[in-house]
Amino acid sequence: MDTGAIWVVVSLLIVVALFSFLRGRGSVRRHPEIIQLILTDVKMDQALVSAFYLREKPRKFERNNWELYKNDVGFLGESLNETLRLTFSIVEDLNQEIKLVKKSKTSHQSINVAKLTEPLAACRKGLEDWMMEHLGTTEPPLKRPSFLGTFFGQE
Repeated sequence: MDTGAIWVVVSLLIVVALFSFLRGRGSVRRHPEIIQLILTDVKMDQALVSAFYLREKPRKFERNNWELYKNDVGFLGESLNETLRLTFSIVEDLNQEIKLVKKSKTSHQSINVAKLTEPLAACRKGLEDWMMEHLGTTEPPLKRPSFLGTFFGQE
């Protein structure tokens, strides 16, 4: 390779590196994404509560996103954090009850899921209020394509 080609390759690498660093993949930029994922769990759990006794077989409540991001929600404030912790603690307890009911093949009608109604509503309101305050909307933020995604038509 001649020196001209080397300079072109080095300059392209520098541009790619700068683009990656300036893109802002920091944790502050991920806050809306984290909120939206946890909000998805909350909305799904609200739907499961409303249809719990209508189902022939009980379905466990969602908490995967909470488990992934529960240590990253310190930016929400102590009150909402505590509400989320208590709510998903109740969800875990109910999931254990559902597991026992399935294992013993008994009726799930004895499980009291109504105790989740108010905590889930409080979580949803708190998360949506945070999004309104910081984003001006409760809709998920638009994703921007990555550098390579721009060239290959991916997200």
